[in-house]
Amino acid sequence: MTKVRRQNVTVGGFRAVKLGAPAAISDLYYLTMQMTWPAFIGLVSLVFLLLNLVFGVVYACLPGAIANMTPGSVADGFFFSVETLGTVGYGYMAPVTHAGHSIAGLEILVGLFFSATITGLIFARFARPRTSLIFSDVAVIGRYEGRPALIVRVASTRMHPLADASAQMAWLKRTDLPDGRIQRRLIDLPLVRAHNAMLSLSWNLMHVLDEDSEFLAAMTGSQPFSLTVTVGGLDTLLASQSFGGHFYRREDILIDHEFVDVISDIEGMVQLDLTHFHEARPI
Repeated sequence: MTKVRRQNVTVGGFRAVKLGAPAAISDLYYLTMQMTWPAFIGLVSLVFLLLNLVFGVVYACLPGAIANMTPGSVADGFFFSVETLGTVGYGYMAPVTHAGHSIAGLEILVGLFFSATITGLIFARFARPRTSLIFSDVAVIGRYEGRPALIVRVASTRMHPLADASAQMAWLKRTDLPDGRIQRRLIDLPLVRAHNAMLSLSWNLMHVLDEDSEFLAAMTGSQPFSLTVTVGGLDTLLASQSFGGHFYRREDILIDHEFVDVISDIEGMVQLDLTHFHEARPI
């Protein structure tokens, strides 16, 4: 009987379950990249301890193979393994038999792969793009040039601006087909301004709503509803791409509201107040 694997995925507050998804162990690189730093350090430490414990037991099972090692001592074998795997070699304990040299040589080879792998993973974790974007906790349906508009606020939290930023907004449309099947597809929402040459403060992403807007009808209806927003751009300090996205449910969209102003001009200096970034008030 085939075992169906389940994989829980959470993106911007949206939770999904993928049945039949490959087990995490089959993609170790991705698994280690998505780990938090404490979990990653814990995993590396555990693998390091287990490797040395295995080789320590092997050395303990080879009496006389290691000079100055207490016969049968797993502790001595473990610490000799740590020195060998780390290519330290203090010199007090050393292989003296062919078996000891063979095991030590094998461990040195394993240590080379282990060190290279961990070094590469640490570099990759530091070098991977990190988003500097924050999205408002709520979206609002307010006014733009006298017309109703769906508005989401986004900002970059870093001092250096985000260059050549672009944004997309879409909602997930669900259609019940006559044969009982359900069809789902993303419907793009055209933005008043989908490109920002230099995102340094906040940016209101606006989609003007028509009276017969299908989006508005879906949002006020009873069918499952979701809105997704994505923004990407070039970090001008790190010269790397920065991406971010957020998911809004029906209850996250406030009708007849507007965002509280977070940009002020004090003594000729423009300031962005992120403490009120998520606040909206009734029109």
